[in-house]
Amino acid sequence: MSSSEAAAVAATAASHPDVSSVLAALQALYHDPNSSAKQEANLALLQFQKTPQAWNTANTLLLSQDLPLESRLFSAQTFRSKVTFDLEQLEGASQEQLRDTLLHALDMYASGPRVIQTQLCLALAALALQMPESRWGAVIPQMIERFGSAPTTVGVLLEFLTVLPEEVSMNHRIPIDNAAYHERVPRLLTQHAPTVLQVLYMYIRADGVTTPIQAMILACLRSWLKAGEVSALQLAETPLLACAFDALQNEELFDTAVDVVCDLINETQEIHENQSVIEQILPRLEELRPALAAAGDDEDRVRGLCRIFVQAGETYHALILQHTAALLPIVQTVLDCASYHDLDIVQITFRFWYLLASDVHKALEQGESSALPFRGVYEQLFAVILRHLRFPNDDEDTLTGQERDDFRSFRHYMGDTLKDCCYVLGAEACIARSLHLIESALAQASPELHWQDMEAPLFSMRSMGGQIDIQTSDVVPSVFALVPRLPPHPRLRYAGLLVISRFTEWVAEHPEHLHEVLSFITTGFDGSDKDIAAAAAQAMNFLCQDCREHLVPYYPQLLEFFRTVYDHLAVDDLLAVSEALTHVITAMSSAAAASDALLRLAEPLLQSVHDVSALPNATKPDLMRAADRMEQLARILQVMGVSLASTLPEACASTCSQAYAILDRLLERYGDVFFISERTSALIRRALIFFGDRAEPTLPALLDRFASCLEATGFSGYVWIIGKSMDQYGAQANDILRAQLGHAMDRTTHKVMSLLAAAPAPDAISDVLDDYLHSCLVTIQTAPALLFGSASFSHSYAIAVQALCALSPSLVGIATDVVRAIVEYAREAPAPDHTLVQTIRVVVGERGSDTVRTILLGLVTHFPPENMPVVVAIMRALALDYPHELTTWTISAAQMLPLEAVPDADRTKFIEHVQTTAPLEETIKPSLVRLYGASRKSRERGT
Repeated sequence: MSSSEAAAVAATAASHPDVSSVLAALQALYHDPNSSAKQEANLALLQFQKTPQAWNTANTLLLSQDLPLESRLFSAQTFRSKVTFDLEQLEGASQEQLRDTLLHALDMYASGPRVIQTQLCLALAALALQMPESRWGAVIPQMIERFGSAPTTVGVLLEFLTVLPEEVSMNHRIPIDNAAYHERVPRLLTQHAPTVLQVLYMYIRADGVTTPIQAMILACLRSWLKAGEVSALQLAETPLLACAFDALQNEELFDTAVDVVCDLINETQEIHENQSVIEQILPRLEELRPALAAAGDDEDRVRGLCRIFVQAGETYHALILQHTAALLPIVQTVLDCASYHDLDIVQITFRFWYLLASDVHKALEQGESSALPFRGVYEQLFAVILRHLRFPNDDEDTLTGQERDDFRSFRHYMGDTLKDCCYVLGAEACIARSLHLIESALAQASPELHWQDMEAPLFSMRSMGGQIDIQTSDVVPSVFALVPRLPPHPRLRYAGLLVISRFTEWVAEHPEHLHEVLSFITTGFDGSDKDIAAAAAQAMNFLCQDCREHLVPYYPQLLEFFRTVYDHLAVDDLLAVSEALTHVITAMSSAAAASDALLRLAEPLLQSVHDVSALPNATKPDLMRAADRMEQLARILQVMGVSLASTLPEACASTCSQAYAILDRLLERYGDVFFISERTSALIRRALIFFGDRAEPTLPALLDRFASCLEATGFSGYVWIIGKSMDQYGAQANDILRAQLGHAMDRTTHKVMSLLAAAPAPDAISDVLDDYLHSCLVTIQTAPALLFGSASFSHSYAIAVQALCALSPSLVGIATDVVRAIVEYAREAPAPDHTLVQTIRVVVGERGSDTVRTILLGLVTHFPPENMPVVVAIMRALALDYPHELTTWTISAAQMLPLEAVPDADRTKFIEHVQTTAPLEETIKPSLVRLYGASRKSRERGT
């Protein structure tokens, strides 16, 4: 801060003591290096803006032009905030005085700074919307008269005219009801649109108009177009349409002009209504075509022109086949854009090709000759996309890792455009074209031949593979014949395997090709290239999934093959091949054969886990190997689902117990390793679903082990399985199993309570809390007596209430669901549960004050909007069971709400509504809605 600014600050603070604290806070906010001081200053300034005194203080700061910019900008921002949120603090003539104050300030700041002009204009726009016509009529004519005649103030007028429609149509925080809004807007904006257009044209053609003013005129025009207050027809009746296109020739106006032209074209979507406008636009577009060709390597200019032509193509795509002569040039220009070297620009065209392909396909099916020229367009587009798909010859040297990843990702978007080409040209023809390119490359057999020449067409076939007719395609055998002949380059082998994987549905309809396809896929597992092995695993998975019935006779060979490779494959590839073999098992018609096949697949994996569990000091690689095998087993059971479970022989019950014994041993020794806990829990969950009732004999040991592991580690996976066991077996469990489930749940509750007590905040153990609360919810649904009849129920309820303080929306969601289920059970429980109901009411009553305080605090600070119905349901249930107590709890909780969350006036109103004589269960919803609305308003003004 300069010495003159410092003197101005001191003088202002001395003459106006009420602003000294604001100036001090601004000084701290902008200049204090201490982050805590900055945060405190920001909070103080936000609170200041809510006070009635802020009107006068902001005016004092704004009129003191010797003060630093940040002080004056803050005052302008304060006016905007106050007009938006606190206009009710000013009544009658005070609002008109405010208007005059803001207009006077605009006079003072007519020469800038621009940021202050903008904030003042925004404040005036929000004020104009809220003041009725009787108190501020003819807003735009008055502003034109006041600021429109002098060159020094034209910029102020244009800024106001620009922000006015934006603020009126987009700022939903302005408190105005729908009826008043719809009455005010036509008088404020719509009826003055012709005047605004006239003024804009006058300015843009005025002698000596500067480029910055021309840019502001175009921005203003765009604002009125986007708000829908100026129609395309209205604009076309003025010379401004020509001005917008002419501005494209000016480098400084180009970007703004592009936006205006695109918005104008977009506004002509109602084609029949805007036919006359379109007739003016199309010749202008034709005149722009040479500009695109002349742009060359100027990527910004090409991008802007591409946006215009693509916008026209998308808007008029339905007209293209009807008026081919007039609109085909636009299509060809978009094709030129798609041919450009910058893929970000190419991407702009993709939606247009999709829209046009649908129109052309329909016309071709109906035999319309007007569609024929567009086959040639899509043939050219196909060649263009293939060129873009091609990796650079030396990509390893010229592209960074991130660039390669981005390019590979973008190829998939280009693949969607290839599907558009298939829609017009036919998938058979497109794949045949790609095949021809590869065959031509192979025929050259020259030293200059690069793998990229064949990889791009291969990728295209992969993208288009899903478009073929699996019944009648004649081109797929040619693909199968070609791929094994490709040069042994890793990229080509990888691409060839992925191509094959796209045609497995066709193989299922033509099983005579199964053997050759299977043989080719298995060769992908040879060697050490991980990418090729991954492609082979994916292809194997697709083949086994689509051709499962045909592969049943091959299962012994597949299993033997799997055993030879699974020690060398990456984890994801192991999962894919495990899943592949399981798909074949699901197609076996004999339950005995399927059970035997499943056992043969699973046994080596279980043996590997057993070997690790037997190690006295397993290393991390050992444990990772066991975890990988368990993940394979879980994936196998996931694919099997319950399809085989109902026909399992009784001997499988012992298999379940034997398998669990291995896992129990592993947990006994290494249950304190997090990834072991996660993989074991996931596997056991799948096993419980698969074995169903046959798993019951294992449950006592399982529940005891998981409760012990939870007590020792606090890992959430152990909580999860106890909850899933309750969900699956709780409703039908016999007395012994119910007691075991209840005991495990009690142990879980005590552990979670201790974890929560030690945690700095609920979010620190969000995974544990989430699984625990879900467990509580399923217990209420399946075996409520195990929760409500437990001595630890009060702890369970306390955990749910404390979880409401979490910032995680999902955790808050499940916590409110649990609290609601508890308080509503007390009202909806069947007659035999009278004892449970009494227990619930005692526990909830003891913690009622905490419950209401936590709910209200969460409601006004961090609860997501979708939680409101659940909060209302909880409060209504409490109002019915504790009518007198709830009033006391609610008033006490409201008095403790932080002022930064809810202004004091709104908090007072809420308390008054709660204290009315009407039944609280009837008034609580509207009271909570108003309180929540006030908190949202307070939060929004702070952003």
